[in-house]
Amino acid sequence: MKTKKYLLRFIYIYLLVAFISNLPFINGYILHRVDSDVFKYSNADASFTWHDTFSFKSTPISQSLIDRYITEVHPEKKNQKVYRLYRINPLFFWRWSHYLITSIDFDYKSWREIEPNRVPYDPENRYQNF
Repeated sequence: MKTKKYLLRFIYIYLLVAFISNLPFINGYILHRVDSDVFKYSNADASFTWHDTFSFKSTPISQSLIDRYITEVHPEKKNQKVYRLYRINPLFFWRWSHYLITSIDFDYKSWREIEPNRVPYDPENRYQNF
C-alpha cells in the first residue's frame, strides 16, 4: 500500500512539473537554456538547413519559411521535403509542447544520411544556418 501511494505521488508530481514546464514562457526559456543546440532541420541535400535556438529574436521553423525557400531557390522535388534531425524522446517532458506543435510536421532523417549528399556550405545562402 505504501509503495502504491509513493508511486501515485511521484506520477502526480511528474505530471505537474511536466505541465508547468510546458507553459509558453517557461517552455521557451527552458528550451533556450537547455536545448538550444538540439532542434535542427534540413532537406535531403542540405541546401536548406535550419537551427531553432529559441532565442528572443530568432524565428522558429515554419511552413511559410519552407515555401519561401522553394519559391526562391526552385529545388528538385526530392529536396523540397524538410526533415528533423533529432529524435523524439518522451522522457524529456519539457519538450512535449514543441514535439506536439512543431515536430509532428516533419519526418526524422539522420544527419549521417544527409551529409554525404550535402551541397557546399554557402554563407550567402540565407537558408543555410549550419
